Amino acid sequence: MKRLVLMISIVALGTASGPFDQRLSKDQQILQALNRLTFGPRPGDLEEVRRLGIAKWIELQMHPDQIPENPALEAKLKPLETLRMALPEIVKEYTPQANSMMMMVQPVRLNTLLPQEDLRKVQMGTAEERTAVLKSLDPEKRRQVLGLLSPNVLAYTPEFKKEGEEARRTQQQEMQKEFRSRNPQLNDLLNPDQVNVARSGNKDQLLALFAYLDPDKRPLVASLLPPDSLASMPELRRAGQFRQTPRQVVSEDLKEAKVFRALYSNRQLEEVLVDFWFNHFNVDQSKNVRQSQNLVHLLIGNYERDAIRPHVLGHFKDLLLATARHPAMLYYLDNWESVAPGAFSIGPFAPNRGIVNGVANSIIPSPISRQAHGLNENYGREVMELHTLGVNGGYTQEDVIAVARCFTGWTVRGPDDPRYVFAPFMHDFDEKIVLGHKIPAGGSEQDGLQAIDILAHHPSTAKFISRKLAQRFVADDPPQALVERMSQTFLKTDGDLRAVLATMFTSPEFFSEGAWQAKVKSPFEMVVSAVRAMGAEVSDTFALVQKIGDLGQPLYNKLEPTGYPNTGDAWLSTVGVVGRMNFSAALASGLVSGVTVNPSRLAGKEFSVIARDLLGRDASAETRVAIEKGLEGKEQTPPFIASMVLSSPDFQRR
Repeated sequence: MKRLVLMISIVALGTASGPFDQRLSKDQQILQALNRLTFGPRPGDLEEVRRLGIAKWIELQMHPDQIPENPALEAKLKPLETLRMALPEIVKEYTPQANSMMMMVQPVRLNTLLPQEDLRKVQMGTAEERTAVLKSLDPEKRRQVLGLLSPNVLAYTPEFKKEGEEARRTQQQEMQKEFRSRNPQLNDLLNPDQVNVARSGNKDQLLALFAYLDPDKRPLVASLLPPDSLASMPELRRAGQFRQTPRQVVSEDLKEAKVFRALYSNRQLEEVLVDFWFNHFNVDQSKNVRQSQNLVHLLIGNYERDAIRPHVLGHFKDLLLATARHPAMLYYLDNWESVAPGAFSIGPFAPNRGIVNGVANSIIPSPISRQAHGLNENYGREVMELHTLGVNGGYTQEDVIAVARCFTGWTVRGPDDPRYVFAPFMHDFDEKIVLGHKIPAGGSEQDGLQAIDILAHHPSTAKFISRKLAQRFVADDPPQALVERMSQTFLKTDGDLRAVLATMFTSPEFFSEGAWQAKVKSPFEMVVSAVRAMGAEVSDTFALVQKIGDLGQPLYNKLEPTGYPNTGDAWLSTVGVVGRMNFSAALASGLVSGVTVNPSRLAGKEFSVIARDLLGRDASAETRVAIEKGLEGKEQTPPFIASMVLSSPDFQRR
């Protein structure tokens, strides 16, 4: 019978909604606002909106600075220190070269033991010369030298062959011992009983074990355990991960923070918008850069913090410029190495001349390593197709090339200090024509700024951005009349995103039957909204991040610059729906690591009451019939009923 619910889910999630001119009831409007401006209502949220009034509540969400943040969220984010660090700090503190504790042991080199002439005799001299040098050494130094000689060399030194073989064995044993001391295993740190607890103990046993251990030993032990076993000790899990893979800590901090904010922030619309705009200006954290492998891995949190978050309710032009200049975007779309043909030999703009942005050209990475790559059109194309005008926005291939030329020289200082800098020696100073606008020769960095201004104020950008916002907040195929009104607001207010949102949230279409339950939740939205609906307490989001990835939406890991889909058809595969059902069952039963569900909240309640608690309304007739059939012959425990409700079409839509 659960398969029946599954099939109904697949079909019902794709069902068209009602007309956009038919208004929702007052209670439906409250739930509609919560489902669109938040990551799903928590217990008590409907009453809060009803108390404030929908208009006042939306107005507050549109001005997050007027909403006191949840102290619980601030406490949960505090251990995630990379969220607050500057880019150079992150690169310095979280690169394996500087911090990896899995250190290899290097033997002493021969050239540190012997003078140059003796070194020559030992390595390339005759057997007699080699023997004479070895005889002249004291026993300890001779043992060290013999341990470093190859078997071939020792074979031609018969007097010391046996001693040399013993020296090599001793040296290898010492190196293994030293390596083990630097990189201990559980058996080196714990007694057999403690090892059993560490590997298979329950939460209370693990807590007791770590409480007993010396503080210095705790991170060592934590680094050797599976991360999900430390869900009750997130700070220790993080410390352990830092010892093993420090780079990953940076991206894990960001993923955990994203889920914590979605779960606990009182400024829900701001978090929804950060998610929306990051996806719009997508950057994949796994992007490799020749200059430094996985550098974007370290930059992406700063990108969201400094380029996205401050501008989600500001002017679109500022948001566009902030993303264009950020090193994460410069690396991701390869603009950091885009140069004009022959740019390095243009008189006054040749390498190492002048000061730009307070930075001497001489400290910008050598142009020699970039010269062969020439003009890169990636950013020039995507900034028009995906970020501003849209694929049908009226630009041509000539415009792509012109915009790419405008952004030559927008680069980064280097891998150790990956901050934005303008490099004149890489720039194309010739005249350019962008969408019919002439950009005079000799404009330097201003060329890129002018291109940003042209794109941000283009009518196609107003329509493209307005439609994409309406698609996220209203329906997969939003009414054209609404998009037109939003576009006009965009143009009249110089791209004021708060004003555009206000036009949408106060529109009749937003609170219409056509918008009601018209959106399918993405995996991220589904997981977070389910935890919020259950009123669960989350101590560690590591397992939730994994679940979101398992359902098809690994956070900050969308390879293509398009970002994740904004429409429901992408999430309606059979495998995806089964995964949602499995997660719902695990959550309702309290089996998700780091998530504590209060069993008393739903205890003793029947289906109709549980459905109303989790959905914020009565279940639809279709869902009620399907779940009642699914419950036939089953033990109708509250967790089982809750799992059926959470995996139903009513909950999977918003």
